[in-house]
Amino acid sequence: MSRRILSLLLFWLAMSVGQAQTVLRIDSLPPQGLLLDKGWLWHEGDNPDWANPTFDDSQWERIDPAKDIMELPQVRKAGIGWLRLHLQTDSSLVLPEALILLVRQMAASELYINGRFSKRFGTVSPNPDQVEAVHAYFQQVSLPAPGESALVLAVRIAWQPGLPYNRFAAAANSLYGVTATTVSRLNSYIVYRNITNIYVFSKVGVFFILALLHVLLYIFYPPQRANLFFSISSLVFFHHWLGLGLWTNGLLTDSGTIMYLGLIRALLYPVGYVFLVTALYSAYAFARSIYYRISLITCVLLAVIYWTDYQNGVLWIEIGSTIVMTAEALRVTVVAVRKKQRGATIILIGMVLSLIGLSLRYLLMFTPLFISRFPFSVAQIYSNSFETFGTLCIPLSLSVYLATEFAFTSKSLAAQLAAVKLLSAQTLAQEQEKQLMLTQQNETLESKVTERTAQLQQSLDTLKTTQAQLIQKEKMASLGELTAGIAHEIQNPLNFVNNFAEVSVEMTEELRENLQKGNITNAVELSEGLGENMSYIVENGKRAASIVRSMLEHSRSSSGERRPTNLNELAEEYLKLAYHGIRAQDPDFQVQLCTQFDDKLQLVTVAPQDIGRVLLNLYNNAFYAVRQKQQQQDNGRDSAVYQPQVTVSIRADQDAIALYVKDNGTGIPSTIVDKIYQPFFTTKPTGQGTGLGLSLSYDIITRGHGGDMRVESCEGEGTEFVIHIPLN
Repeated sequence: MSRRILSLLLFWLAMSVGQAQTVLRIDSLPPQGLLLDKGWLWHEGDNPDWANPTFDDSQWERIDPAKDIMELPQVRKAGIGWLRLHLQTDSSLVLPEALILLVRQMAASELYINGRFSKRFGTVSPNPDQVEAVHAYFQQVSLPAPGESALVLAVRIAWQPGLPYNRFAAAANSLYGVTATTVSRLNSYIVYRNITNIYVFSKVGVFFILALLHVLLYIFYPPQRANLFFSISSLVFFHHWLGLGLWTNGLLTDSGTIMYLGLIRALLYPVGYVFLVTALYSAYAFARSIYYRISLITCVLLAVIYWTDYQNGVLWIEIGSTIVMTAEALRVTVVAVRKKQRGATIILIGMVLSLIGLSLRYLLMFTPLFISRFPFSVAQIYSNSFETFGTLCIPLSLSVYLATEFAFTSKSLAAQLAAVKLLSAQTLAQEQEKQLMLTQQNETLESKVTERTAQLQQSLDTLKTTQAQLIQKEKMASLGELTAGIAHEIQNPLNFVNNFAEVSVEMTEELRENLQKGNITNAVELSEGLGENMSYIVENGKRAASIVRSMLEHSRSSSGERRPTNLNELAEEYLKLAYHGIRAQDPDFQVQLCTQFDDKLQLVTVAPQDIGRVLLNLYNNAFYAVRQKQQQQDNGRDSAVYQPQVTVSIRADQDAIALYVKDNGTGIPSTIVDKIYQPFFTTKPTGQGTGLGLSLSYDIITRGHGGDMRVESCEGEGTEFVIHIPLN
């Protein structure tokens, strides 16, 4: 009795100091406790005297600290301040047990009761960088012993700036929410928390098992990609519910961790549903429809709304994505059932049960009659039961479906494996029989192969001999053409030698007669004429000897010896020989020969005999082409006036000698221009060419001299061969 009187006196003294002070009176305590959201006063700043219960706070600002921090701009602007509450319990409520305060906050605070320090949550500091806010979820604070009916609660509090504040699980980030209850009534909160933890962690365990199970099923059978998508969906929901369990159980207290986890948790929630619906599409082997894309776009829009709407963003993204993706899952499942997809009815039943469970849960939550009829803990049991049932029905039904499909696939594979084993046994017997037959056949084939190999070797030797003969024939043909030209060329000096020799014989007779007659003057004149004739004979004899020497050089096998050579003289000499050679075959053939030589060209180190063969082949081909075109004109196939022309040009580039042989003959068709360097390829009639001339020429230039040989031709207009011989 004396303690009660003392408490009343202290309270009267406190009230007398601040006549206008507001007092929160507790007349009754509901079963779930009383939220102390009225009567609080606020003042920014930091003064230890404000913890004194006798301090005059009549001029302080009224505030509801149970509100969300984002709804209290004065707190966020000040950074640090003090809260005060004058609390008085009715005399009829003075219980034999003390009151207990359940604190819920998202800040840093220090609680003083009647001027005495009681509880600290986090680190309070005037320096914002040193503030460490914590999340207190119904943390217990004991009040003084029973009998003290007048209390002054002073809270030194600071908020932590720089955090991405969001509503974790749609709960408000209260600055400092306080609920008054008693020890005996605290059991309802403990039961509520235990019930919540049981249901939350049961969902955590189920989703973890589903994620692990179906990732293993995917590893065992990768073609069923629905297992992969479903395991990802289950893993996302596992983290979603795990975060909620850690939060409600008070295992997460750091505000920064909670805020970042809240962001990730909210944004991943629709991702889990997206993968769930994707798993359905994959399980049904359906192409993703326009409705699927619309659902994805809707989830993206819900994420945007969540990012911009702090107050209701979590409800939008979680409930909205649940409705949208569940509707799409229901639609595609109904389509699968109509198409008589195997096992689709299982998922449809799961969806119907899920809708029933969630509908009952929200019906019980928002029905006042149910809430008032049952105790708080009982209501939570029913609510959590229906919510858990509705949440797990769809994943479990899909898991059953995928497991059934896996079992069906396993049975099919087992049956196929048995068939394969039987077939393998039959095949093995057949293979053994075939192997025996093959062994016998191999022995026969080996003898035939040996015989055939000997025949092929003989054919190869014959082919090589024939090829060598053809190459020699080409050389002999070239030599024959050259010999004809040389014969025609050597005829002139031989005629001169014969004519001057006959004249010299006659002049010798006359000289003898004049000497016998003593006619010295005539004898001297005859001797002088005879000397001139001898000089002509010597000159033409040397010319004939030179021609014969050239023929011998061409006829002997090339040694490949290189020596400095005048290409101008070499090209001109072989041009004349080739021309006289074709004239020996056709005396009526006339062609205009044009030479464009570089007078400043120095000696070039080449194999002259090999280069001479190349030039002779090119000249003969050019003469053949213009001769053919001339014959076409003579036969009336071309009425235009045609003058055969062969042009030979030589000029020195920076690092090579360029030699051009151009004619205005028939040209080479574009369809065969790529084949002209192939051995034995020829466009001439049978018997007129071996097809080795250009092939040998190409090898001499490219392999023998490291040069290049190309052709430019236009059918009906002419052909030009270009040879590049490097100087180095």
